[in-house]
Parts: sequence; structure tokens; C-alpha cells
Amino acid sequence: MKKLAEEKKDPVKNPDTPGPAIGRKSGGGLGSILSKIGKKDKISTLDKSKLDWETFKQEKGISEELQIHNRGKEGYIERLNFLSRADQRQFEIEKNIRLGLNSKR
Repeated sequence: MKKLAEEKKDPVKNPDTPGPAIGRKSGGGLGSILSKIGKKDKISTLDKSKLDWETFKQEKGISEELQIHNRGKEGYIERLNFLSRADQRQFEIEKNIRLGLNSKR
């Protein structure tokens, strides 16, 4: 009985069984290269949405119409630019009034 208990506490390693390789990385080699070749690149949600939108515009034939619409006065970007310029002008007017009032004191 004592021998069995001692063997369990101090197991003898069998030199025929390979142990973990020290200094080597697992998962490398030809197998990992081949698996990387077969995989498709993942596409982000934004890229997928952009691709879907471009495909939709081509299918419906509305690319040119959208460009014309966005250049016009009704375009969203044009409206944002207008509002930004108007806000800047208003700020300059108020700034001149404030500086004018301060210089009169």
C-alpha cells in the first residue's frame, strides 16, 4: 500500500511520451497558413452598409439624381453649410456690438 501511495505522489515520467515543447509556439506551420488562405476577410458594419447603399443606387439608377438633388438648394449638406455661415455672421455682428459697447465705456 505504501508503494502505491508513493507512486501517486511522485509519478515517474516515461521518456517515450513527448512532453510540451519548450520554446515552440503551437498552432503554427503549414496548417495555420492554409487555414488563413481559405478564410474571407471580415467586413465591418459600416463597410457593408456603404456597399449595400452603392449597390442599391446602381440597381435603381438614382446615383445621378441624388447628386443633382444634393447640389441644389434643397440638399442637406447645402442647408448645413448655409446655417453655419448664417450662424458665423450672427456671431460676428454680436461680437462687434459687444466690442463697440466696451470701447465706449
